[in-house]
Amino acid sequence: MRLRYPVAILYLAAAILAATFSLAYAEEKTPFLGEVNTDSINLRSDATTTAAVIATLNKGEQLDVVAEFYEWYKVRLPKKAPVYIKKSLVLCINYAAEAVVTEAAPKQQCLSAKVLKDRVNIRSKPSESGSILGIADKNEVVNITADAGSWYKIEPIQNSFGWIHKKFVVKAVISPPEKNPEGDIILTGTVQPYGIVFLRPATHKLITAENEIFLLKGNRSSLNALNHQKVKVTGKVRSSLKGQYPVVEVKAIEVVN
Repeated sequence: MRLRYPVAILYLAAAILAATFSLAYAEEKTPFLGEVNTDSINLRSDATTTAAVIATLNKGEQLDVVAEFYEWYKVRLPKKAPVYIKKSLVLCINYAAEAVVTEAAPKQQCLSAKVLKDRVNIRSKPSESGSILGIADKNEVVNITADAGSWYKIEPIQNSFGWIHKKFVVKAVISPPEKNPEGDIILTGTVQPYGIVFLRPATHKLITAENEIFLLKGNRSSLNALNHQKVKVTGKVRSSLKGQYPVVEVKAIEVVN
């Protein structure tokens, strides 16, 4: 009976370590910037060949790969993917300067709108039967590309995804980061919390537009204040740039548009 609690503690510790290393392993492969290697490849709504086709991609098009599932990659929807949001769930906040004349009456074209509720579905067609490709949150702003009756056709939001077979995607070649005359590295990207990783070397990470990940060492409070914002970082590299996640000691950081 005396061994019950020590054994339970050991099991709990083992479970935490397993979860931690699983998270770290999952991050080894994704995210990354991918490139389509063949013409006329289908981007689908799910990880199966029977899922609805969202868009057709051609060789050389680049995709943000965010996860993988067996033989498929989950990717952020490219700008050309057609997606829709219900008009009643958004409020137009930006109109075109000139009215659009229709047979019924002239009206102003809505260019962007604010989402009115949490967890609003982004769909593959202007219908409740369309596949759900993403979720928009309250106050998120969507860019409108066309009017579709009781729906708006919009540009894909950040939190909208499709699936593509892994054999049609390769890692894109990324240019080395910029440096200043002092040898400091200069990076632009979005600050994110690094999360719970065993013996983590930093508290935050920077994800560039090419989906490269750099770990940031700096003032934790300052970095917390910049979570999810796009920034420009100048700093010293404290590990190999060829490593999985290079560590950058922050010397200067500023918000950029």
